[in-house]
Amino acid sequence: MTSPINDEDITCAADLPDQIWRWDAADMAAHIRLGTISSRDAVNSCHERIDAINPHLNAIVFADRQRALQDADVADRQVRRHENLGPLHGVPVTIKLNVDVEGEATTNGVPAFAGRIANGDSTVVSNLRKAGAINVGRTNTPPFSFRWFTENPLHGRTLNPWDETVTSGGSSGGAGVSVAAGMCPLAHGTDIAGSIRYPAYVNGLAGLRATPGRIPAFHPTTGLRYLGLQTMSAQGPLARRMRDVRLGLAAMACADRRDPMWVPAHMDYPDDWTAVRVALVDELPGSTIAPAIKTALNKAGQILEAAGYLVERATPPGMTEGIEIWQSIVMTEARIGMFAGVKAIGDDVILRSVENMLAGAPPLDLEGYALAIARRDQLRRQWNEFMIRYPLILMPTSCRLPMKWGDDLGSTEDMKRVLLDQSPLITVAALCLPG
Repeated sequence: MTSPINDEDITCAADLPDQIWRWDAADMAAHIRLGTISSRDAVNSCHERIDAINPHLNAIVFADRQRALQDADVADRQVRRHENLGPLHGVPVTIKLNVDVEGEATTNGVPAFAGRIANGDSTVVSNLRKAGAINVGRTNTPPFSFRWFTENPLHGRTLNPWDETVTSGGSSGGAGVSVAAGMCPLAHGTDIAGSIRYPAYVNGLAGLRATPGRIPAFHPTTGLRYLGLQTMSAQGPLARRMRDVRLGLAAMACADRRDPMWVPAHMDYPDDWTAVRVALVDELPGSTIAPAIKTALNKAGQILEAAGYLVERATPPGMTEGIEIWQSIVMTEARIGMFAGVKAIGDDVILRSVENMLAGAPPLDLEGYALAIARRDQLRRQWNEFMIRYPLILMPTSCRLPMKWGDDLGSTEDMKRVLLDQSPLITVAALCLPG
């Protein structure tokens, strides 16, 4: 496994901050390979940052420090022996609580899962290890990773490091905060309705929801997965720089045939750097895009135009229909499986949030569920046609500024407005696209 980052992109050590925790993953990996710093130096620096800020922010809720330091020492010995090194060799990362790390509890924010100890690593974790990454902590999620707000009765609330009155995002809120606050340069997240993209947005990061199937999803503690999870759920990295996102994707995407959805997608194509036609989406049906978001979208469009891209205002088809399709599939499956677990927690916060989402998705019989799947393929065809003209779509992550805590706990009408404002998150996931 080689690094997708060129040596000329690496920052000279003399130009980097004194505190290693401030460095990007690409710089850490390069200087560990060069021997400028050790992996133990990087891990210790991140541990110092975690000690300073995590007790208040509560992003990392479990960490095996002894194992992290042992892994760092192994990584340093491999450097000294001039072994083949992975693209993230010796770099501290965090792992979300909803995937398996051998010997640790996969709680997914659910008190009943506190003793669910994994007997093996999820593929994404083993892939990160193969790339040389060092796990410095498990990051918090809402119960069942099913909310845009990260808090649960088992581990408590994760605070946004920029503004504690707004959400830290969800469900990869702990992951987003761990990177934004400097506890690590790269974090693992998952996304079925914006759970990578929304924490990236509210914490000021870059986050990639990879195309479902690109990063293998095999978890020893997880049993059968319903169709929505199989086809809509995706994994990906969160980072402070896009080059670190690219490193994370390269590391996470290695093969595992135990996931029948996995595909051997290339990382590079000959036309990657060719300027294309871009759809600038600054109006969406049913929503009013916040002025600051519109300004940011138009600024991004201007940057693309300056780089040679042809930017046109356009709206993808079926943005609100995508919400209906997502609700029809995912919430039907939630009624079958997850909702009983939500009620069993006995926590009014997660219960009210899920009930508000269920209220907008009337119960479906088998025919209605099958029809929703058929409608999804019909809308996917329309998007494919749209993307022939616009291979790149530039649109909001959310139409509203970061939500205040509890904005999903009002009336069912309030939730409908939230869902409309989150349509870029939900529809992209419903149609099994990357974002």
